[in-house]
Amino acid sequence: MTTRIEPDGSRPAIRFDRVGQVFNGSDGGSVTALEDVSFTLHRHEFVAVIGPSGCGKSTLLRIIAGLVKPTGGQAEIYGLPVTGPREEVGIVFQQPTLLPWLNVRDNVTFPMKHKHGRVTQAEKQRAAELLAMVGLEDFATRRPNELSGGMQQRVGIARALLHDPDILLMDEPFSALDALTRDEMSFELLRIWTERPKTVLFITHSIPEALLLADRILVMSARPGRVREIIDVGLARPRSMQTLSEPRFHEIANHIRAQVFRPAALA
Repeated sequence: MTTRIEPDGSRPAIRFDRVGQVFNGSDGGSVTALEDVSFTLHRHEFVAVIGPSGCGKSTLLRIIAGLVKPTGGQAEIYGLPVTGPREEVGIVFQQPTLLPWLNVRDNVTFPMKHKHGRVTQAEKQRAAELLAMVGLEDFATRRPNELSGGMQQRVGIARALLHDPDILLMDEPFSALDALTRDEMSFELLRIWTERPKTVLFITHSIPEALLLADRILVMSARPGRVREIIDVGLARPRSMQTLSEPRFHEIANHIRAQVFRPAALA
């Protein structure tokens, strides 16, 4: 079991210092996923990462989650090197991966059951509060196959928040949803983040999604992934449907498109 780090406002919540990641293949070859990646996230900041497919976005997230050890440089949480999974970090994946034989409430509390062999009354109460926060209090006893895709992803978010992580890592959590549900979930996430602030690192392929959600956006180059640019979004909060029609929204979106689709020879 890891020791939970107390947040230190004098240090970045997340720091990457010249991180590189090389994967060795079974055929003896190698692939450089990340190269010389440096950036910081401040506590309760919402940062999105966007870039071409295969640029190492998910690898970056797995490094800070402690699931992958970088082959170069160092990743830190509140100034301490990441050496494995930590209590401060919650993860929401592309698919909610709910257990079909458990109801919604038991899916939310499953990590505690799996880790400790039991679920305390306080954890059950917190699960109920989280389900109410994501609008699913009336579905606590339903099975996953009785929920829509967006509702299932809300369960996944509630599960990630159960142990009250200070850092929330989200790996394209809405990519499998239809466009309307995806927009709905983006606004829902904004509401949750406003009510219960977290440091969020959000991986996405969607430029509008990144602009709607984030304080800053890390634009990655094609593989090997490097930080091509860090953009301060600068759109006023709270954000709403009107945000999508603001001139600055379209100005930044066009700038990011030009960066993402710029030929490697011009990078």
